[in-house]
Amino acid sequence: MIGRLTQGQLIAAIGAVVLLVAMFLPWIGVGGTSLPSGISLPPGVSGAVGDTSENVWKGSTLDIYLLITAIVALIPALLALTDSAEEFSFVAAATFLLGVVAVILVAAFLTIDFPDGAERKIGAFIGLAAALAIAFGGFRSMQEEVAGEI
Repeated sequence: MIGRLTQGQLIAAIGAVVLLVAMFLPWIGVGGTSLPSGISLPPGVSGAVGDTSENVWKGSTLDIYLLITAIVALIPALLALTDSAEEFSFVAAATFLLGVVAVILVAAFLTIDFPDGAERKIGAFIGLAAALAIAFGGFRSMQEEVAGEI
């Protein structure tokens, strides 16, 4: 069944699945800090403020774009498995374009638009790697389409 997929479609599909998983992992976090000395707390209350973290669904407006990118990256693989990939050859170019824009947006989120005082969590870096995989898979898929026409 996987034999019908091209290498680019497989890379983009794996990147899309990883991106969907990464969207539910923590992207933004605020570490626990202890209270200054001299402040007493009631009995039974911990002396540190708990760690909080948010995934991309709660902490950013990037969620809808990444969801659309992941769905579009999965479409060529699903079309190849149903033998209707010839009808929608533009999807590889759309996957490449959306993947490149996703890389730019996630990189901008991690550098420019990141909240002050927050920590970058593992989900953001996995999401960036998955967006890179989607862009590379879309590019590779476009190359394979052109090579197949020659």
